Amino acid sequence: MRLKATPTDFVVREATSLRIRKEPAPYRVYMLEKQDWNTTDALARIAKDKRISYDRIGYGGKKDRHAHTFQYVTVHQHPQDISLTSKGYSLQMLGFSMEPMEPAKIVANHFEVTVREVKPEAAGRLTAAVVRVKETGMPNYFDDQRFGNYDKERGFIAERMLQGKWEEALNMALTSIHPEEHKEAKQRKRDLRERWGDWAACRALSQTAFEQRSFDLLLAGGPGPFKAALATANRETALLWVSTYQSFLWNETLRRQLAEKGWAGPAVPGPAGDYVFPTEAGRLGDLIIPLPGRGMRFPSPETGLILEEILRERRLRPASLDQEVLPGLGFKASPREALVRPAGLWVDPPQPDDLYPGFQKVLLRFSLPRGSYATMLVKALQADRPPV
Repeated sequence: MRLKATPTDFVVREATSLRIRKEPAPYRVYMLEKQDWNTTDALARIAKDKRISYDRIGYGGKKDRHAHTFQYVTVHQHPQDISLTSKGYSLQMLGFSMEPMEPAKIVANHFEVTVREVKPEAAGRLTAAVVRVKETGMPNYFDDQRFGNYDKERGFIAERMLQGKWEEALNMALTSIHPEEHKEAKQRKRDLRERWGDWAACRALSQTAFEQRSFDLLLAGGPGPFKAALATANRETALLWVSTYQSFLWNETLRRQLAEKGWAGPAVPGPAGDYVFPTEAGRLGDLIIPLPGRGMRFPSPETGLILEEILRERRLRPASLDQEVLPGLGFKASPREALVRPAGLWVDPPQPDDLYPGFQKVLLRFSLPRGSYATMLVKALQADRPPV
């Protein structure tokens, strides 16, 4: 199966609880439609072109660059309508609101996903798998997109910070290479890693503001320069370091719980560990696994013991998650259901694939709550096995 052969193969429409009104209010509400742009880059470009502060802009979630997406955006205290159309994105005003758009105001995301390059003999199995997943639900794993800053060789930046290994954490933050980066950025990071410790040489190579601030601090010396340098990262980047590690711990807790109960079934590879699917997803029932962090509560004591074992293996304790890793930045716990059921899941009859001759395409329509991944539904369909 192939996903996202074109942006229109993966359409996402946000549903919000934001109250939109016609009468003027402190926030103007817009619909951001985009393709081939991630949310933050598109909004940063709009802010620059319209000469407004990026801090005035509110949004709910970061929608996939490789998709056709529709999401709500608010702009605070700006007297003019900044609607526009540009290559790859448009912004159209819908009205006003008394509140900003934020993640908590996403009610659900509605998806239309075209699965391509399906072998004719597999199309029927895919349709049957949709019926079973509709009935049983699927594990609510965090998917690949959540692990963009994971370093396959060295691990997680936030884990190094929790362990007090500040130099390692900074080295990873500045030199980890990711597939989507430009060739020049990859080479610069290789050069920085090679010259690490020669702060003057690293400063000469620096291009981003974070790189420049970090090596200025290291050149100046002083107490705790590596931690101080990490603290200069922009807030969004630092939050990603934390959320990536939280997501790994959550996924690993679910994987091990399935194994301990003897429910582990097929697995689909992922960047930070396999996604193990249960032999029967419905067995997860109403299991809640909190995102690891301060104040976490486990409705199931055995789940808490599994997380404690994972942390111990990584030379950490549950109390480690209570601390701030950087000023104002910590691990915040929140409940997350282990099982999610796609709403309104519908599959159209297979059609000849116009992009891949000899294959078929299948259109899926469904809705998921905020924080659940449409791509995980496709993995669940891949992993589905008919009952014996």
